[in-house]
Amino acid sequence: MTLILPPPRRIPVVPRPRQGELSGSYLARVAHANRTDLRSFLSLLATLPSSLVSEGPDLAVMVLTLNDAAFARLLSYTGLDGDLLVKAIPSLATRTRSLSGGPPAIRLSFVKAPAADCPGCRLRRDGAHADTRLLLHKTACLRHGYWLHGQGGGQQLDPAAFPDVAAAQRRLDRITSRRGPTSTMRAYKTASDYLQCSWRLDYHPYWYPELVERWQRRIRATGAVPASSTWQLPGWAVHPECTALAAVFASPYWAALAVPAADRRHRLFYQRLLAELAIENSAPLRTMRIFDPLPGDIQRQARWGRLLSSPEWGALPPAIAIPKAIHFIDITDDYERSIRRLRIT
Repeated sequence: MTLILPPPRRIPVVPRPRQGELSGSYLARVAHANRTDLRSFLSLLATLPSSLVSEGPDLAVMVLTLNDAAFARLLSYTGLDGDLLVKAIPSLATRTRSLSGGPPAIRLSFVKAPAADCPGCRLRRDGAHADTRLLLHKTACLRHGYWLHGQGGGQQLDPAAFPDVAAAQRRLDRITSRRGPTSTMRAYKTASDYLQCSWRLDYHPYWYPELVERWQRRIRATGAVPASSTWQLPGWAVHPECTALAAVFASPYWAALAVPAADRRHRLFYQRLLAELAIENSAPLRTMRIFDPLPGDIQRQARWGRLLSSPEWGALPPAIAIPKAIHFIDITDDYERSIRRLRIT
């Protein structure tokens, strides 16, 4: 038996959609403004799936996608322009086409994003929840002092107490304006994987304990107990170093220079990494192996024409493409001595 929905009529109060708001958040605000609950309002738009009928998770932080018929009913109730509404709330865009005369339908999905919404910003938006998938590069809110990204997301911090973290966020914003959020955060994740996972395994580079102590020092400054492993560290503790490496990884210039070449200019790339990480009392760079497994990864990816700044970095090799011949050329003590001899002569 098909449920017959009442004909839609204009509702008294229509809140203004907030730019980048979640679909569930906006529909919840419409329901609240008209003194009803969200599930009751959704039942006017479509036949609710079983996951929406019973009390469960907060639908205001979910993605509620309407098909064409349900979306048309929403526009009839609110009187809003459909194109402008979807422009403000992209997750409201219809995903399924209704057959002629087909029933209105709603689909529910969870938001899967490493970023959290800032509670202070949410209050400024009249309680609207942001679609954090659109704001991946906002790892921190300096206005309200919240860390928003990954481990420790939602934790409140005093930006004045952590000037290096605040400076890193401003730098990340600048990188994003040049490279775009997708490229920037892909480089940021790559940097985080090396810093927190790859470089802690088996062999620690001579400079790595200095970084770990720096991260633990930031944690102790909050009065918290330091994490027992680097992969358990809150994201804000390693944020300055992740941002510094992301700036290098996202740069096409440095990504191209990192590929092994006969003139050994890729040595400059690794010197740049040490400079960006602000390693104190570091010995002269004599071998790339202190950055394992990064040098080998660069060589293997370059065989398929991929640089650190390429969107395809780390993906499986193409099924048909023929790999290039990229020889692994290390930086050794012999090379350093030969450079000194050339300078003397």
